[in-house]
Amino acid sequence: MSADFAALHGRFDPSDMLGRLTGFPAQMEAAWKIGAEFAPQAAELRSKTFDRVVICGMGGSAIGSDFARSFLGERSRLPVFSCRDYHLPANLAKGALVIASSYSGNTGETLSAYDGARTHGATVVAITGGGGLAERCARDRVPVCRIPGGMPPRAAIGYSLLPMLHVLRAAGVADFDDREYHEALEVARERCAAYDLKARSNAAMELAEGLHQKTAFVYAAPALLEGVARRWSCQLNENAKTLAHFAFFPELNHNEIVGWEVGDLMSRTVIVSLEDREDHPMTRRQMEVGLSLMAPHAARVERLETPGGGRLARMLAMMLLGDFTSVYLAYLNNVDPTPVKKIDALKKQLAGE
Repeated sequence: MSADFAALHGRFDPSDMLGRLTGFPAQMEAAWKIGAEFAPQAAELRSKTFDRVVICGMGGSAIGSDFARSFLGERSRLPVFSCRDYHLPANLAKGALVIASSYSGNTGETLSAYDGARTHGATVVAITGGGGLAERCARDRVPVCRIPGGMPPRAAIGYSLLPMLHVLRAAGVADFDDREYHEALEVARERCAAYDLKARSNAAMELAEGLHQKTAFVYAAPALLEGVARRWSCQLNENAKTLAHFAFFPELNHNEIVGWEVGDLMSRTVIVSLEDREDHPMTRRQMEVGLSLMAPHAARVERLETPGGGRLARMLAMMLLGDFTSVYLAYLNNVDPTPVKKIDALKKQLAGE
């Protein structure tokens, strides 16, 4: 590696986003405890009747729902949907368990969806750090799982994910063994140590150098890594302040693959293929053929396979590689990974300030 990442960290990371990443295992432990303590309240939801789950959230708060859905997979007794919008359709809300997830508690889209869920008679529970969502829950006597605030939502993925898993299990939607969490916690500890500044052989630093001055197209299969691919793209956007794109096999072989024929973007694009042993055999075959057809046009193809272990451990291991890569790429881009100035400006304009 040619870059002095320790020096770059000192120059471009005054808020220590990297420290938030290395502290992720501690966040997991705190989030798991919060979820366990809230579980008895969530268990009261079993007395309600619902035939689907709808999780309403945006940005970093919504990623937890993607991870929960992918982790549970076919173990979920009910279909789980995501709502990333102001409008929660009546035909989706009626008869549903709606989980409103907003880290700040002030996400306009989630507050609107919460109101819609209440209007349509859905069973509602919230996961939030406070704000307007907590106030609505107190007013409406809706159960609310309170999580600590004060962080960028994208840095609070543990608080968005693990209490949600407790809610879904306690409500009777799905079941999983606590050993899966403990295994994932150990894997997170190992990965955070492996990607830390002091690690001698650091895959995240190497990948960041390979992505520098390039555009990442992050591909995966939807079985386990759908949310992780989205997370990679969003972390590159918000931390590294660079454009990124995500899409999924086999769907992209029915359309996007043809786009790899004309234009000069391709020569500056790195395909990052996230792969897992549970990917469907035919999807894996689609990956092999699709990548072989796109590779000659790309700057490079990075094929990354999840390590061994259970579903949660594999998801978080691949997530952490992307998280650390995005911060190291921010350093190479000479930017602070923490501020999101355009999002702040957008919110001010929407608020009429």
